[in-house]
Amino acid sequence: MIGFVVRLLAGWALGILALSLMPGIERGAVSGTVWSVGATLRGISLHPEITHTTIRLGNAALVIIPECTPLMPALLLGIAMLAYPTPARWKLVGIAAGLLALWAYNVVRMLALIATLALRPGWFKFMHVYLWQSVTLLVVSALFLAWLRFAPPDRVRA
Repeated sequence: MIGFVVRLLAGWALGILALSLMPGIERGAVSGTVWSVGATLRGISLHPEITHTTIRLGNAALVIIPECTPLMPALLLGIAMLAYPTPARWKLVGIAAGLLALWAYNVVRMLALIATLALRPGWFKFMHVYLWQSVTLLVVSALFLAWLRFAPPDRVRA
């Protein structure tokens, strides 16, 4: 257990360092988030106006910044999976599935925030800062635990 925690903390430090040295990763995550949310809105027959990193739908305008992307949750999940003693193949499967799940979750989160801005703007701060950040932590934890639960039983090393 101590080895896992040490590997997790070291991986997190390296991940944060890598992101700080390569700002293009954050820019790509922002662009991808804007594109994904815009495409989803168009897919449900809504017509967002997108300007750079702002998604406008009627009177609601959501500015996407790096913290609005699934980048940090995905980094944490991926590092946790890499730090846990399982076979490399299972780590790759988990990271790929986790990235897809977190991306989809984040699109749903952004759609809910746009709806909140449009319908109940007074609730936005609570929804954005408290509810969705807490839910994101729970989603990352649940994905990690599900990954552990479905790991091949004879392959997980303690």
